[in-house]
Amino acid sequence: MSDETPAFGPIATHTAGDLLAALAAKQPVPGGGAAAGLVLATAASLGSMVLRYSIGKKAFAAWNEELEQSLADCDRIRLDAVAAADADAVAYAGLSSLWKLAEDDPVRLERWKPAVEAAIAAPRSAMGLAVALLATLEPLPGRTSRTIRSDLAIAAVLADAGFRSAAWNVRVNLPLLGDQQRETQESAAIEHALAEFRRRAEAIEARCR
Repeated sequence: MSDETPAFGPIATHTAGDLLAALAAKQPVPGGGAAAGLVLATAASLGSMVLRYSIGKKAFAAWNEELEQSLADCDRIRLDAVAAADADAVAYAGLSSLWKLAEDDPVRLERWKPAVEAAIAAPRSAMGLAVALLATLEPLPGRTSRTIRSDLAIAAVLADAGFRSAAWNVRVNLPLLGDQQRETQESAAIEHALAEFRRRAEAIEARCR
């Protein structure tokens, strides 16, 4: 096993109890990246459940084709979010292995920037999935079963939590690049995105009340 492979292994191969115990353990992975991906996957799962209870119902027949596509999107995002959590763990494991080396070690000097970029790219990918999920959830209030509207609202809440969690993992790694201008620009863009995402997620909640 290489230093860049998390000892915990693929998240999907573990029970929920094992994963929670691993998150609670004194070890670098799984950590916040795994939690962010799993929260996002949970949000997508709830979206899929709401859609499965609504597709084929007479009351929503006018939107059945769109609902079928939304279901496919939610199912895909669920799987992609778990994969993003695994990618985050691999990226962080690689970065963590370099921290153990002296700052002037040739291996660290060669691999540091690519490792940091990978640790930024993984949660940024999760943020993109969260945006796609939110866009999928937005049309659903009024087009899905009202009896389970709380599940749709919770999906929006968790999508927001997944987005914010992934954003933390981007921001915490930006300073490691040693590029102040990029850090400032990307941090400002993230803050704007967080505010906009929260506004849209709360709008879904409001429509579910």
